[in-house]
Amino acid sequence: MSNANESVPPRPFDASASSLTGSAAVDPQAPRVIGRDDHDWPLFDPAPAAVLLDVDGTLLPNTTTFLFARMLRRRGFIKRSILLRALYHGLQHHFGQLDYAKLVEFACSNLTAIPDGQLRAMAEENFELQVKPRLFLGVVDHVRWLRDQGAAVAMVSSSPEVVLRPLADHLGCNDLLTTPVRVENGRFLGLGDGPPCYGAGKLHWAQVWAKSRGIRLDHAAAYADNWSDRPLLEAVGVAAVVHPRCRLRQLARERGWLILRPRVAASRSRAH
Repeated sequence: MSNANESVPPRPFDASASSLTGSAAVDPQAPRVIGRDDHDWPLFDPAPAAVLLDVDGTLLPNTTTFLFARMLRRRGFIKRSILLRALYHGLQHHFGQLDYAKLVEFACSNLTAIPDGQLRAMAEENFELQVKPRLFLGVVDHVRWLRDQGAAVAMVSSSPEVVLRPLADHLGCNDLLTTPVRVENGRFLGLGDGPPCYGAGKLHWAQVWAKSRGIRLDHAAAYADNWSDRPLLEAVGVAAVVHPRCRLRQLARERGWLILRPRVAASRSRAH
């Protein structure tokens, strides 16, 4: 990929939109925002040591698990009532009130009859047909630019690893942090050890990952979109919220976090 400064010239930086704190401003290793590219993604100098990327609502406007569940429903693997329940859980997530542990147990109970290999093959197809066309404009180039600048990039999401693996590979992420699940004989059985990768649990897994790489979170950046992502956003040096709704938007303005509004191409937004 060509240098991002050649393909996406930065706009002048608005200091009022910076997420830098006073302590970060005097730390030579702290990431510093110098502008934004043509798709509203931030440019850094120096770049963050690590970038933690939420997925649903952050890299695309849709819920990846619901898109996958819809494919499973169309192929007769799950009942319509399960799809409706997925919509209900989506509303809970929208308002930051989701009990994700119960959701994982429910999902695994309905997937245990499907072999892991078959799920992964369908997840690859779901990515190509449903997820990839819906990605926000410029996000692929932005992630590649971050990696070219030396940032370790990890996706951190409550969505299942099997659903997100094709996207993580497409973006070239160094790691994928998701809710741990138990798998035996190629079948999903339930929640694994440790907290779900949701809310405070998302910060937990980010801390475990950062420690394993010798990275300080105040030298990292995090992108997210939901009220439940506050613990992670508050722990990093640069916090960026994507299309935030009322409460999160207000908090972002109070904290000086970046507010990003990338777009989806009109043809992609109509993908089905």
